[in-house]
Amino acid sequence: MQATNISDHSTSTKNRQDNSSLTRKDFGDGFLFGVGTSAYQIEGAAAKGGKSISVWDDLTLRTPNLIEGGTNGNVACDMYNRYKEDIKLMKQIGFDSYRFSISWPRILPGGRCSAGINKEGIDYYNDVIDTVIAHGMIPFVTLFHWDLPNCLQLEYGGMLSDKIVNDFVEFAELCFQEFGDRVKFWATINEPWTYAVRGYTSGDHFTRDKSTGSDSTYHLLSAERVRTHISPYRQSKRVGRFDFRTQTINNAWFPVNNPDKDSYTVARNLLLCHSAAVKSYRTDFKIYQEGQIGIVLNTCNHYLFDGTSDKDKDAAKRATDFMIGWFLEPVIHGQYPESMLQYAESNIVPFSNEEKEDLAKSVDWVGLNYYTSYFVAYEQNPPGVGYPADQQIMFSYMDKAGKPVGQPSALSWLWIVPEGLYDHLMYLHEKYKKDLPPLYITENGLGDDNDCNLTAKQACIDTERVRYHQDHLASVLKAMQ
Repeated sequence: MQATNISDHSTSTKNRQDNSSLTRKDFGDGFLFGVGTSAYQIEGAAAKGGKSISVWDDLTLRTPNLIEGGTNGNVACDMYNRYKEDIKLMKQIGFDSYRFSISWPRILPGGRCSAGINKEGIDYYNDVIDTVIAHGMIPFVTLFHWDLPNCLQLEYGGMLSDKIVNDFVEFAELCFQEFGDRVKFWATINEPWTYAVRGYTSGDHFTRDKSTGSDSTYHLLSAERVRTHISPYRQSKRVGRFDFRTQTINNAWFPVNNPDKDSYTVARNLLLCHSAAVKSYRTDFKIYQEGQIGIVLNTCNHYLFDGTSDKDKDAAKRATDFMIGWFLEPVIHGQYPESMLQYAESNIVPFSNEEKEDLAKSVDWVGLNYYTSYFVAYEQNPPGVGYPADQQIMFSYMDKAGKPVGQPSALSWLWIVPEGLYDHLMYLHEKYKKDLPPLYITENGLGDDNDCNLTAKQACIDTERVRYHQDHLASVLKAMQ
């Protein structure tokens, strides 16, 4: 991928452009300023309202030290009980839209309709949607933000099995039926890359044992298990984040069955879930509900470790193909990037003609989650097996001359590189041209050290985060122009 000259990058704040004069008017009337959440991270009520446990409930209860401070989603931000006041605050801040996800195990505790539909869960999301609209905001709803019903993980391995496609479509159709008269922006899946790579590259966290009882019995046991582990904990410490993209691959969320192929298998099934749900929506719902459906992908820009190296140029393009291209190419053109089919030939299964037909042009819009960027170099034998080895890439925050890609933050993996967002948007525009659907920046933000000794007033003096958003908004505006 062609990128800007890395000499333009600087970690010196004084050399950064001053974007403090930006206003909403600069972006035009059609631009939406929004806020986003995901169900597991904010709802709490892990065993209330008829909800069964998700794979994330199971993971954090079995491995309580996985997240810094032993935090989990049992209570989280308690939005299940506080959503009215939280949504009111969103409007007071001035947001135009609210992106949130629907918890699959909250509305289908048994994973599928035949195991029972949870009316309490349906009522909850109906009221959330109505409250968002009543405050003049647009709901953007994500169907799958990683909180798979744990019963499906136990029954057939979750996303490793193509059985997941029918169950996902059933869940999606229920959401379309119940909420589609008011929801006009759907996202099928949030960050399939993260779920596939972080979930299945290596390690052993999630149980894969199958349930020995009926679905209803399993869920009674699951709910009881959550209740016995519940602690009324509201997060007071910063949650640690994994470094997803360094050479060292940390333990994954799920147990490894076939380390060469698992991440590719999961990614394939996620894409088939997406295309099947989109096909159902466009066939049976869109004509009446007049909504749009898309997918949310995480991405970053890849700069050359050595600007004079042809191999690094190829590696930068390949890094993009193996990240956003892995999912964007199929939903636009129907097949994986050529570099993936070449470098991962023995591990990746191409789509059939029928699958390609369903996948191609299966997005009305695409959400981009952008936080940071990297230097990349050709590496013939990188650590690991399967996905990390197939790329033949080394990732770095420093270039060959020792210059950093941006400014460091409190999170080891997040270096502040606002120009990377501009460069990446221009790359996508130049690559896909008229085939590129409308883009929304669905996630962008900065983590910092959480000082619990600060008062609320002191904590609001947050100049670093203000500057982060100003600079990234300036990059978006520059790309729009």
